Amino acid sequence: MPGKSPTILIGGIPGVGKSSISGYIASNTGIDIVLSGDYLREFIRPFSDFDSFNVLKSSVYESWSMFGEKTRENIERGFLSQAEVINRGVSAILRRSLDNGEPLIVESLYFVPSQLDSEILDEILPVYLFISDRTLHEKRLNERQEFTHFKSPGQRLSRQLDVYRVMMDYSLRECKKFNVATFDNIDYLNTRERILKHIKEKMG
Repeated sequence: MPGKSPTILIGGIPGVGKSSISGYIASNTGIDIVLSGDYLREFIRPFSDFDSFNVLKSSVYESWSMFGEKTRENIERGFLSQAEVINRGVSAILRRSLDNGEPLIVESLYFVPSQLDSEILDEILPVYLFISDRTLHEKRLNERQEFTHFKSPGQRLSRQLDVYRVMMDYSLRECKKFNVATFDNIDYLNTRERILKHIKEKMG
């Protein structure tokens, strides 16, 4: 296939539309495999007694507590410490997809391009979803169980939205540094079409 390989990494914090847009992109590009970073994290968590994995013992929105007080710097440190572990696995999955020529979408909260191998980043299609309007973001989180996470009410996560948005800001800075396309998901239907168009253009 000309253009970029159809190995796609979609990043974003909870409530921005990763799951639903990943499914939409998959169904409109003929990609059969969609993997969630949440499930990769759950796969690793049983091994959290091992030193290299113990950073995953807490939820990502509480990972700052490993470093002291709840400050912006420590929120970022906690996020990055968990992301480093998860992104080892994500890198291996992306490399397998590329080596096998097997189309794949991975969607993940832990979107930190600097933690991925530069060769992988050059070969895949990364995009990042965010919502600039905090009030709308909170509303989307609180409604998500109606659409994708049917037994996972968003209120628990919306209470941590300020923490998550520190992570979002960090990932957006990384996107700017690595020239990753970002999409402000204010209008869901419009956003998914813009992302689909972007991906099809890159795939050639």
